[in-house]
Amino acid sequence: MEPLFDNVYRILPTKVTATKYSSLFAVRDEGNLLFSCLGGHSSIEGSFDEIDTLGGVALHLLGDMHFAARYNDDVEQRFGIPTMCSEVEGPDVKRKVKNVVTFPFERHELAPGVEVIPTPGHRPGAVAYLVEVAGRGCLFAGDTVYHDGTDWYCPVSKKNRKTMLATLDGLDEIRFDVLLSNTGANNPVCYLEVDDETRAEFIERLREQLSS
Repeated sequence: MEPLFDNVYRILPTKVTATKYSSLFAVRDEGNLLFSCLGGHSSIEGSFDEIDTLGGVALHLLGDMHFAARYNDDVEQRFGIPTMCSEVEGPDVKRKVKNVVTFPFERHELAPGVEVIPTPGHRPGAVAYLVEVAGRGCLFAGDTVYHDGTDWYCPVSKKNRKTMLATLDGLDEIRFDVLLSNTGANNPVCYLEVDDETRAEFIERLREQLSS
C-alpha cells in the first residue's frame, strides 16, 4: 500500500503486471472505504493484513462492472462486507461476484460523508463517490476520468460522447479538492489536486478533448 496523502492510500495488486489496476483506500472515523478495481486478475490479498491494521473496511465500493472480479469475494470473506455498486451495474457485477448490494442510480448520500455521483458515459451505470477525508473533498472517479500514463482523459466511445459531456457538466458543479482514479498498476499517476480555478480548467480541457 502506498500513502498518497493524509488518510488516502493506493493499493497495488499483490502481483503487479501491465494489465492490472490499482485500488484506493480511505481511512475515516466513520468507517474505512475500499474503492477496488479487481478486474484483470488484480487481487489485493497481499494487502489485507495492512488494511486490517488501519481498521478494516466498512464499505467496499465499485465504480462500475469493469472493476468486478472473483477477488471481490475474497474481500467479503476477510472483512465480512458485500460489494456495492449502482443498480444499473448490478446485473453485470453479479455475474462475477457472489454477494452484491446495489443502490439507486441517482445522486444521494449512501452513508455519512459518502455521496454517490452518477457519471454515465464510460459505463451506463458508472458512479463516482464524493467523500471528505481529513478535511479534503475527494472525488473517487473510478475510470470515468482516467490517466493512461501520459494524460488525463475520459475513456468513452463515440456514440456515448454526449452522455459523457453531460457527466462533465455535472462534475463542473461539484466542489472537490482531489480527483482520484483507479489507474493502471504500472502508472504512478492516480490523483490530481485542484482548486476552484484549476478544477474548472481541468474539466473544460476534458470537455474539449471529447468535442474535438
